[in-house]
Amino acid sequence: MKKSEEYFKQLREACKQYYEFSDESFEAFKNICFIKEVKKGEVLQDTYSKAKYIYFICKGILRTYYLNEEGTIYTKNLFSENYFSASKVSLLTKEDSYLNIEALEDSVLIYIDFEGYKNLIDTNMQFKDFYINYLEKNWVIVKEKNEISLIIDDATTRYLNFIKNNPNIENRISLHHIANHLGITPTQLSRIRKKLKSTYVNDKRN
Repeated sequence: MKKSEEYFKQLREACKQYYEFSDESFEAFKNICFIKEVKKGEVLQDTYSKAKYIYFICKGILRTYYLNEEGTIYTKNLFSENYFSASKVSLLTKEDSYLNIEALEDSVLIYIDFEGYKNLIDTNMQFKDFYINYLEKNWVIVKEKNEISLIIDDATTRYLNFIKNNPNIENRISLHHIANHLGITPTQLSRIRKKLKSTYVNDKRN
């Protein structure tokens, strides 16, 4: 099997959690996509341009972040394999993006043309159902849980939830990206990790 076929198979499997496309519909989906390898540190989307694509991560890690006028960075999300990433507001409003998307590893991505995707939603009920299911899960359920977590959970709980949802990611990227995403300092994160490791060792001894 060619690599491109493997990557599209990976995309189709990821889509199944929202909707299972027919072969014909998925072929139409493939026609608005292309595969691209990007290098670590490459910026896919910046705040000076309008978003055009949704990115599906076949391999690698992407970071979405804000950069304010003082130069302070706020990491909104960290995405690894089988996740979708995009500047959603820019795609919908057709205005310049207010966030940046950067590859934190050498990555393989499927670029999904958003205008082509919207046309499929308008003409194919399967894509409309997929879109609704995706929005309900990621823009309502997951988003609300994350917002509540920021209010009621302490930093240790947020870190544990992050690791649970992103296995092994802490071994692949700089910890300061994770700390920034969690809204804590790298020093605080180091203390949390040290305390958790100490607790694990003591529990194992007992």
